[in-house]
Amino acid sequence: KELGIDNISYTDLQELIETEVVNIAREIANKEGLTDEKKFQKIVKLYEGQPSLNARDNDRINKQQYSTPAPMAYLMGQFLSKGKKVDSGLEPSAGNGMLTINLPKEKMHVNDIDEMRLSNLQKQGFGEVTSQDGLQSFGEKKFDVVVTNPPFGNVTPKVYDGIYEISGLEHQMAINALESMKDDGRAAIIIGGNTEYNQNGSIKGKDRAFLNYLYAHYNVVDVINMNGHELYSRQGTGFPVRMILINGRKEFNPRNFAPVIQKARAERVNSYDELS
Repeated sequence: KELGIDNISYTDLQELIETEVVNIAREIANKEGLTDEKKFQKIVKLYEGQPSLNARDNDRINKQQYSTPAPMAYLMGQFLSKGKKVDSGLEPSAGNGMLTINLPKEKMHVNDIDEMRLSNLQKQGFGEVTSQDGLQSFGEKKFDVVVTNPPFGNVTPKVYDGIYEISGLEHQMAINALESMKDDGRAAIIIGGNTEYNQNGSIKGKDRAFLNYLYAHYNVVDVINMNGHELYSRQGTGFPVRMILINGRKEFNPRNFAPVIQKARAERVNSYDELS
């Protein structure tokens, strides 16, 4: 029997709504005759007008499926593609494709383990669609851009370079994705939480090892703390998040550390006007 509106679950209906938001956002992002600022304004209005996507079942809670808001996705894509030819890209936890709205979808490799989201991705015309564990390799140094908002959580700790013990699922998935980025590639990543600091100014908790790893291996352009309640709530969560922007790989140097609070941009962004 075909799936009809009367027998579809709220969570599956929500996935269809989100996919349509992705399609509309992509149309706006690629519309000729509009300035980047006008496109962004329209996408912010789209986000503000969408229903709150807060339906959850056990599977979605376990998989931490909170997709990226369209305005955030647009700005990440702008960073990745501005002045750069994108012939290949990776989104290893693609959901319904939101993070690809202003990237060339025919050049993108998208991946997701959820059956319905995978089906939605397969209908959008991406270059490659896969369903593998996001901690498994996608190939070494092959993508011009990497964009991802991996699920948040904890996994078995893994030690990188014999130095950095990293236990966050989103951290390990981000590192795995970055290993597939070309040396001169760009990356835009969303991770959970805002950066917190000890009294001496050093970074607190498990974020320290992850951010130190990034600064030792990559040219980190910015780490932006964001107010989840103000910027993310229509996706079903108000949890604070960060946007990490990377422009290229550098020679590994364990003496390169993430900045202490006195040298960091530690303020929190509270609106899309501020973020843009």
